[in-house]
Amino acid sequence: MSTRAKALGAAGAILDGYHRDSAGILRLGLPVFSAGSYAQDQKMRGRVIDYRCALEFPNAVRVKPGNLIFGDWDGVLVIPQEAEAEAIRLALEKVRGESKVRTALESGMSTQEAFARFGVM
Repeated sequence: MSTRAKALGAAGAILDGYHRDSAGILRLGLPVFSAGSYAQDQKMRGRVIDYRCALEFPNAVRVKPGNLIFGDWDGVLVIPQEAEAEAIRLALEKVRGESKVRTALESGMSTQEAFARFGVM
């Protein structure tokens, strides 16, 4: 499935479930976000039923075509297209603040003082 997805131009995969063949997926360079790995094939349980459509993860969020999706080791973030500019601006602002905190901590400042000065941790 991962090989075919990549061949069709997929930039990554987000699963409401598990994946398998982690080493092969890593070799493909296809980011996959799931509940974890599980050594059982999908047999009749997995199939593509649609694409380029809105979808909803249970107890989570509705994802629509055009949303900005960002994933890393800590999880996946879905940003609605209409909030994209503000979300990116605020994220960059936070990173700048956190970089100042890191530099201050490396220079010996206490975490309490750094938070009081920069307002982020």
